[in-house]
Amino acid sequence: MRSEDFKRRKNETLNHLNNTIDGLDRGYAEAGRVSNVVENTRQILDDLDERFRKQTGLIGTDVVFLFLATGLQIARQYLLSNEKGRISASQGDKLVDSAFSLAPPTWQDVLTQSVPYDAIMTGSHVRDTGMGGTTHRYRTLGHDPILGWIFGTANIMTNSLTTTSFETYQVKNMQMIRHYPMGVAGMLDRAVAYAVHDPKLLAVSVARQAIHFGSDYFTKQGLPVPLIATVNNDLAKNMISKWHIDMLSITRGAALSSLINMLIAAIHGLFCTETTEMEQKLYQVRTKKILAYSNAIATSSNVAVVAITKNMKKLDVGGAMVTIYQLITSKKFIQEVKEEFIYGSYEKMIMGS
Repeated sequence: MRSEDFKRRKNETLNHLNNTIDGLDRGYAEAGRVSNVVENTRQILDDLDERFRKQTGLIGTDVVFLFLATGLQIARQYLLSNEKGRISASQGDKLVDSAFSLAPPTWQDVLTQSVPYDAIMTGSHVRDTGMGGTTHRYRTLGHDPILGWIFGTANIMTNSLTTTSFETYQVKNMQMIRHYPMGVAGMLDRAVAYAVHDPKLLAVSVARQAIHFGSDYFTKQGLPVPLIATVNNDLAKNMISKWHIDMLSITRGAALSSLINMLIAAIHGLFCTETTEMEQKLYQVRTKKILAYSNAIATSSNVAVVAITKNMKKLDVGGAMVTIYQLITSKKFIQEVKEEFIYGSYEKMIMGS
């Protein structure tokens, strides 16, 4: 009995010893494997970088989408250039009138009255301000898409007009009759006092400002690019009068460019047959490249055509803004996916999975 017990304990000891030796061998082999990976880190990372480049490179189907997207962007630029799709000022006013025809009469009278910063006539006490039917859009702060919310609203509340040089005039019967007491500071101070005394007046004035923006937005002169007129009035004049580069052309170009990008991304996504999360992200990188390349090509060709023809009406400012945004966001997304792919793959090599 003792002999059998001794043999059993001997065998157990030998088995433990063999298991320990096997574990040490496996540990040694794993240490060697990890050491080899670490020693060749630079080469491995370079190989993973090349693998990422190949897996995210544009293939036959992607190139078709690239040409389609580029063609749509270029067609948009020239089929709907800056001067197209405009209405007259009177048509803009009628558009507003029809939009608010269901408002109560008393409110309708307030909301549809002429704004004072549309005044173009001057009284005997006011020197020539250069205001006119074709100039007041870029010479009054009430028409600035950003500053107009402050100065335009205040002008409506105080029956005044503030120019882009910050001169302020009292307005009566759509005529500038004299300088406003204390200038722009006095006008703003009076507007604040009116708003505190009668909050409803402030609300109605803001609504009227919004309505006027809406009526001017689609007209031939449109609304000027924000802040430009306060910095360089001559540039603002050329942009709005000669080149038709205004809020309509910019926002329209940006909106249509973004819409084309979304359509291309959605359709290209339908062709994705990848299954794993990383494979899907790599496919999205190809989609981002299609959008970035097509936008860059379209914008570059647009700038080249404008430079050659010297026709600034063809300049697609809104599309260029979308291109810049697309290039920045695409680069960021691609870089994030690349880092996840390379370092994720490297980590798996280290872990042995």
